[in-house]
Amino acid sequence: MHRRHLLTKLVAIAILACQPLLVHAQKTESQEPLAIHLKMSHFLGPKSFFQVDLVEPWARELERQTGGKVAVEVLNSSSPLGNVRNQASQVKAGTVDIALGLRGAEGERFMRSSIIELPFVVSDAKRGSEALWALYKNNVIADEYKEFKVLALFVQNPGLVHTKQTRVVELGDLKGLRLRVPNATVATTLEYVGAQPKLLQPDEIIPALRANQLDGIITNWGTPIPGFNDEMKQHTAVPFYASAFFIVMNKARFDSLPADVRTAIDRLSGDTLVAQLGLLWDKWDKPYYEGAHGPGQEIVRPDTATLQRWKSGLQPVSDAYVKKLQQQGFTDAPAVYEDLIAKSSLQ
Repeated sequence: MHRRHLLTKLVAIAILACQPLLVHAQKTESQEPLAIHLKMSHFLGPKSFFQVDLVEPWARELERQTGGKVAVEVLNSSSPLGNVRNQASQVKAGTVDIALGLRGAEGERFMRSSIIELPFVVSDAKRGSEALWALYKNNVIADEYKEFKVLALFVQNPGLVHTKQTRVVELGDLKGLRLRVPNATVATTLEYVGAQPKLLQPDEIIPALRANQLDGIITNWGTPIPGFNDEMKQHTAVPFYASAFFIVMNKARFDSLPADVRTAIDRLSGDTLVAQLGLLWDKWDKPYYEGAHGPGQEIVRPDTATLQRWKSGLQPVSDAYVKKLQQQGFTDAPAVYEDLIAKSSLQ
């Protein structure tokens, strides 16, 4: 009898001891599921305009609109996943879910989009971005993005000619100059006029300047180059090119998300995001443009007749490039080019 009473007490003690564990288990089972974790990468630094004004706000707004159901981890150039050359590739592989990348750093990928990078095609980021996005929406270039969920395509304000000390007024003044270019499209143009293009990505520019391997840079005002205004003293306001950028998502990852999350991503992307990007470039350009008005700086603004000479002088290389795209299967390239000139460029 005593033994049975002792056994009953021991069972009761064991039940009491297990109650906190049972309560914790019940609470854990009733808790909301963990947030959907998305990785979003880009190729500039943690304090860059892409991070501060674009990627971080977009990520935080997606989290807000999904009520915390989504958590976005932002990765930049300080991460192994921030290499400018790998943004689209790592989205395709599923290493990251979303990436902002530079078309010209992707080699032969997205070649049809390069048509907007030709000289005198883009007059400003807003109209240029709308024109590139329209090419995608109208299925003119959509096929080259078929492996991705495309969130936005956009361009910068036109790239100008910046040099350390050479004053460039006429097209012929470029001859012999060693100039950094962002992509093969611009390199082809410079080779045609006798310049020496150096195809370098943003992280390679400063080392090349310090090693005296460059006389100048072909880039827009809003550039992620540290010390840009200290190095570049002469600036020539000619719309030489406009780099194309993309924001893409892994298609399978997007399709796997709950419907409300997909809706939120769509609401924050496409037309809405493209419209914001044109205005953001104006903001990003401002400090560098203002920095080019200091002592020892000069901005050369060719008159209408001089600009026309530049345009006419570069037209053969643009025509040849468009023909090359056509031969590579972009059969509508000539018509697309003419339409871009009509709708997006300086007239």
